Amino acid sequence: MKFIKDISPDEKRLVLGMMSGTSCDGVSCALIEVQGLREEKKIKFIGYHQYPYPKEIKEKIFQVYPPNSFKAKDLVRLHHAIGEVFSEAALELLNKLNIKKEDLFAISAQGPILYYDPPSEENNYQGAHMEIGESAVIADRLETITVMDLRAADISAGGHGAPLSVYVDYLLFKDENINRAVQNIGGIANVTFLPKDISWDLLKSFDCGPGNILIDYAVRYFTNGELEYDPDGSIAKKGKVDEEILSILMDHPYIKKEPPKTTGRELFGEEFFKEVLKMAEKKKLSMEDIIATLTAFTVSAIAYNYEKFYPKGYELQEVILGGGGTHNKTMVEWLRKRLYPISVKTHEDFGIPNDAREAVTWAILADEMLFGVPNNVPSASGAKYPVLGGKISLPPKKR
Repeated sequence: MKFIKDISPDEKRLVLGMMSGTSCDGVSCALIEVQGLREEKKIKFIGYHQYPYPKEIKEKIFQVYPPNSFKAKDLVRLHHAIGEVFSEAALELLNKLNIKKEDLFAISAQGPILYYDPPSEENNYQGAHMEIGESAVIADRLETITVMDLRAADISAGGHGAPLSVYVDYLLFKDENINRAVQNIGGIANVTFLPKDISWDLLKSFDCGPGNILIDYAVRYFTNGELEYDPDGSIAKKGKVDEEILSILMDHPYIKKEPPKTTGRELFGEEFFKEVLKMAEKKKLSMEDIIATLTAFTVSAIAYNYEKFYPKGYELQEVILGGGGTHNKTMVEWLRKRLYPISVKTHEDFGIPNDAREAVTWAILADEMLFGVPNNVPSASGAKYPVLGGKISLPPKKR
């Protein structure tokens, strides 16, 4: 167990990042070795795995998502149970890599977001969010400094609390010769624009719209929960896109809203899916057609946001995909066709597993904060100033 005072930022250190995304498939865990800070930071990927949520925990998570109601006691118990799940996930990865918890410098994690309420010009509302998962449990079980709730400080500074990945996208993928976009497709799809000569203080990053979330709702609905997602995009591939419904979906005001903007399950969640389902049932569309249309919606929203908001004077040359959506071969194929001749690569082309992107991001963000380096990018989040994002839980003293 190493405390911040015991280590120099120039020393190599192990940081473990964990992420529970919008889809809530499980906990993504990634271990990295880092050295230095900011642009001088060296990052080495060590290992990764996906730890699935126990069925009963996943069911309880969805029971507290809107529009459901729940008892305070159930939420509190779930909050601590998720801390235990994260601890088990971290220990399993360390065992897999034959690394002792005593060798860790820090752990960073994001639990499921209970509710996200973005800033609004109406009544000058600042916005708020709450994630669940007790960091003190993780700090105790792993005997390691643990950082969670990285978004709250940015929101308090007038930002959206997201996207935070822009900071790490810049460190990993900025190239002085290529105009890039780094695209994550998780439950929600978010992008970072990286023109070749962009400066740190002018970065633009935002949520394009839904990623996999609506597709997952549809698959669970039509298979009565036997499937959680569209495997390899095989269902969408058999369907036909309904252009009329797609056009209606693309008229949603969020898609065309200028950044900074962020969204989540509150907007593109179960209630939204039910509205799509009503339209589809009137037209007697098949399961395959509905899932194909929702897949096309994700692709179209991503492409539209590139066309509309990529910095003027730059021609987008390369897109780097990450997240669970990279497993959807149909989605990736349609995106390549829509973006042609722009090159489409994945994080794996750069030595990072596609599913590990956000866990790696959280590890880097926490490491920066622990050394007193602001880890948000106000030009992307809309915050008034840089902040140290994250709340720290310290491990117990050894008995």
